[in-house]
Amino acid sequence: MSRTIWIAAGLCVLVWAATGITLIAPFERGVVRRWGRLLKPLSPGPHWLAPWGIDRLDRVAVDRVRTTRIGLVPEDDGLVPRGQLVTGDHNLIQVDLAAQWRVDPARVTDFALISDRAETILAQVVEGLLGEWIGERAIDPLLLEGKVRLPGELVPKAQERLDRLGMGLILTDLRAAQLSPPEEVRGAFDLVARAEAGRQTLVTRVRQESETRGRAAQAETYRIQQESRTRADNLSRLAREEANRFLLRLEGYANGGKSPIFLRQIWEEERGRLFARLREVGGIGMLDHQLSGKGLDLQVAPLAPIAPRR
Repeated sequence: MSRTIWIAAGLCVLVWAATGITLIAPFERGVVRRWGRLLKPLSPGPHWLAPWGIDRLDRVAVDRVRTTRIGLVPEDDGLVPRGQLVTGDHNLIQVDLAAQWRVDPARVTDFALISDRAETILAQVVEGLLGEWIGERAIDPLLLEGKVRLPGELVPKAQERLDRLGMGLILTDLRAAQLSPPEEVRGAFDLVARAEAGRQTLVTRVRQESETRGRAAQAETYRIQQESRTRADNLSRLAREEANRFLLRLEGYANGGKSPIFLRQIWEEERGRLFARLREVGGIGMLDHQLSGKGLDLQVAPLAPIAPRR
């Protein structure tokens, strides 16, 4: 009989000891309290703790993103007024936020200490910062771009305060589901918002047209500069060629004894070149007024008389 009792007692002890065997999933961290004192968090994998009654294990999912509503909260009798805040220009605005957060795996013990009131503390911190943020701005910018700017400007400040409080939370996002004036004046603000949107559209259109015309003017300026540079290069080249040709003729005139025949030859060549250019540009007109009884007289240049040969 006593042997049976010992065997039963041994089995009970084994079963009681087996209650300390636990397995932590990859997406979890284990928070152990031994007689109420926090121990080092358990990483994913199998663990053997003190049996039931000595150690208390809390499993914390560190990969789950949780959502906390902040601002206007639906209730049976309507909306509570805590979601109404005062802007910098003394207008009321209704705010409804969704704060998304998760547990920091490196500070899971800090979260375990306040897990039962974590959402309340988070809501108070975000509401305080939200009141400061809205109180620094007028209502028009808030209605037009508040939803876009709020996460980027408010999340870092809220995370800094949560870290100072030792919350063990990572605030991932703040999404504004509603950022609007009270229902009583919403129609008037909608009209103002539409007018402002129309004005912004016109400003954008004018700016785009200005940029388009500016680019076209730059392209035209570049084209004119290139054409001017090309024309200047061509004129400079032609001028150099004319100068070289003049120097060659001057040298030929000096070497030929400064003969008037050489000058007449130069005149005939230059006149032919001038007539060719006039034909190209359509600058040759009728020559009927040059007709005489001896025919068409084109020798109008004052040439020097030719000296008789001796």
